[in-house]
Amino acid sequence: MSRSNSIRRFTAEQARGLLLLRSGLFKPTKSSVATVCALVQRLGGVRAERLEWAHASLAARLSGYKPDHLEQALLVDKSLLRLWGVRGAELVVHREDAPAQIGAAADEAIQWGRFLDANLSIDGKRRAEILGQMLPGPFSRSDVARRFERHLHLTGKAPPSVVYQKIIREAAAQGRLLWCGGDGNASRYCATSLWLGEELAPQPDLRKLAEIYLAAFPPAPLGDLASCLGTGSAAIKQVLPEIGAVEVDIDGKPAWILEDDVAALRRAPAPENAPAFALPEQDPLVTACPTRDRLGPGLTAAFPSSGETPGTVWIEGKVIATWRREADVAEVRPIGRSTPPPRALAAAFAQGEPVLRPRLVR
Repeated sequence: MSRSNSIRRFTAEQARGLLLLRSGLFKPTKSSVATVCALVQRLGGVRAERLEWAHASLAARLSGYKPDHLEQALLVDKSLLRLWGVRGAELVVHREDAPAQIGAAADEAIQWGRFLDANLSIDGKRRAEILGQMLPGPFSRSDVARRFERHLHLTGKAPPSVVYQKIIREAAAQGRLLWCGGDGNASRYCATSLWLGEELAPQPDLRKLAEIYLAAFPPAPLGDLASCLGTGSAAIKQVLPEIGAVEVDIDGKPAWILEDDVAALRRAPAPENAPAFALPEQDPLVTACPTRDRLGPGLTAAFPSSGETPGTVWIEGKVIATWRREADVAEVRPIGRSTPPPRALAAAFAQGEPVLRPRLVR
């Protein structure tokens, strides 16, 4: 039998149905601290440049979600950690996955170091010594600015706030410190050993991250795997057999899925039976799919090619609009010429973004 005949074939509808199911969007689970932790681990983390994004992503997938559930896991139980992980993104991740996530930011850490070398008058060794004087902490970005201003002058054109944040990121990528409260400019950091009671050593583990990704967002093109995990296609191809991944055909296009999930793909629910929902900017489902057509046909042109991914509105398993937050209003921009029904639009925001009032714009 030829290789092309041995590859199992499925439709894009089946693929999208399984993608929505595994992303936790078909039937919201009852929220608790335990289910928040389990969901974050299953998704491989949620974006947290703004904690409101993490709250909204979780609320879209968990019925009865309360911000206290995430805060308990982050600040009391410490079963979830906020850090810079794969591709240098700021994430909330499960504590068990933290070493692999920090290890995956190794290339970005090198870039951050080069950036600082170009914009500061002191080298990496001296930066580590000065920051070490602030540990175990906690301290804020403003504290970092005040401490470093005594020792250096800025030599590049980068804004000072960016420089000082990169100093924190550089140390975090070495496993030296972690976020321990606050948000935005009020974020606080402390020594890893103080926060966790133990050290946290970065451990690059592409095999583990690829397995997490394919379990959460199947089936996936090779390019999406490589892009989301911050590596090249050759490295991805090497680990796929090790995790039991197989190639499948999705309407004539190759994609990969764990062998154990092929049966689930065959019986995937019809995406049009999914409830209406609104996902925030940088939601895990959208950021996990650089190939936008995985989310529905003709969506590539509806999303920016770079920068933050917009919020999305889903009705009957399709992205029918994007949205941006303006105070307490969600400015909803329909895709194409169709206008979402007001009742369906209200239902979409009721789960994940109940405090926002959707308003259609063109």
